[in-house]
Amino acid sequence: MIPEKELLSLLTDALEKSPADGTELMAYGVDSSLTRFADSGIHQNVHENDHSVVARVAVGKRIGVTETNKLAPASISKAIERAVAMAKESPEEEDFPGFPETEQAPEVPSYDQATAEATPDRRAEGVATAARIAGEKNLKVSGAFRTSNASVAVVSTAGTRQHYDATDAFLSVLAIGDGGESGSQEGYAVSVDDIDIEGVTRSAVDKCVAAKNPVDLAPGEFDVILEPRATAEIMSWLSFTAFGAKEVQEGRSFMAGRIGEKVMHDSITIYDDGRDPEGVPIPFDFEGVPKKRVVMIENGVARGPVYDSLTAARDGVESTGHAGVATFRGGPGPSNLFIAAGEDDMEALLSRVKRGLLVTRFHYLNGLLDTKRALFTGMTRDGTFLIENGKMTNSVKNLRFTDSMLRAYSNVDGVTKDRQSVGGNWGGIGSVTVPAVLVRDFKFTGATEF
Repeated sequence: MIPEKELLSLLTDALEKSPADGTELMAYGVDSSLTRFADSGIHQNVHENDHSVVARVAVGKRIGVTETNKLAPASISKAIERAVAMAKESPEEEDFPGFPETEQAPEVPSYDQATAEATPDRRAEGVATAARIAGEKNLKVSGAFRTSNASVAVVSTAGTRQHYDATDAFLSVLAIGDGGESGSQEGYAVSVDDIDIEGVTRSAVDKCVAAKNPVDLAPGEFDVILEPRATAEIMSWLSFTAFGAKEVQEGRSFMAGRIGEKVMHDSITIYDDGRDPEGVPIPFDFEGVPKKRVVMIENGVARGPVYDSLTAARDGVESTGHAGVATFRGGPGPSNLFIAAGEDDMEALLSRVKRGLLVTRFHYLNGLLDTKRALFTGMTRDGTFLIENGKMTNSVKNLRFTDSMLRAYSNVDGVTKDRQSVGGNWGGIGSVTVPAVLVRDFKFTGATEF
């Protein structure tokens, strides 16, 4: 990775030569290594080392954006020139407030030296541990073990100078039996030392063993315990479809026109906090604006979305530090999402279910059916179990659900105090940290043969 002073100097020099009325440069570098394994053996090692610079310029209120993955001064200057040419041909952004003048972002615990220095041997040892534990039950494992080091810098003619280094480590384990049964689990953290390889693997193996000989179950409404990964997948989709200011302003979010209204059960509080070390922290957004803690849903009541500088100007408020990469025109969105912890443990949730299901995770989730109602569809995968009189009994063949998440999360009857951090569905460093949740009368609309 390029050292902080060298990178900021490179960007600042290019900034000073820009012919635009205003210029913002965002540099993103990643040094990532991935070990893939299948049939309990490593089959691929991949290493990526790449940098890119996104140039966003303003000519009056006309905006142009380009990107280059060459960090030579001449390449950055050419990117700025292209952005200026694009801006001159673009329509005016009437609400453009100028590039934000930012305060210095506070330091957050986003970097771990052991992760940055993790070797292929370190990841291979993790795979060997997973294979050994699975072998004790005559199972095979597949999955991936990744360690990454990233840096982000933002400079602008408004005076912004921000930089941070980050690391993350990710392990996914899929245990597979001879009959096709499967169980899975993941670990995600800033530090590779915080990845509990044995715990992740044993969780996947235990689910796989319990998933043998699944029974048929007719679709219908069931009380459901959604484990953290299932809940995290739903929250990731809501981040994309509902929690950003652009979706609210354009009337596509379920929060549009409903700020201050009760939309979920009062046990549900959903917030974004880039400074919370329980997740994978990020100190500032891609405009260099420091992250703020933003509560989107408070005790079931819609409070409002996250903002970047443009959407904030439209509503006459301040940016909350949630701008995306300028080349992505989707608007702001959460990157460090949390559901507040409850007071229950898993045994307490199970005890409240007379007849229902436990869902490990979802597959092929789609949250675009009707975003105003937060209508989702998807399938269960890698461990779906029948609960009878507070006990897990049989495994169940996978089911398809179609339900409004507003309806589902209005029917909550328990939230665990333990939470799990899961990597965001859309890639990059960031996290979704959530508990397990008991939902009454969750709607399953289809069944499978596996």
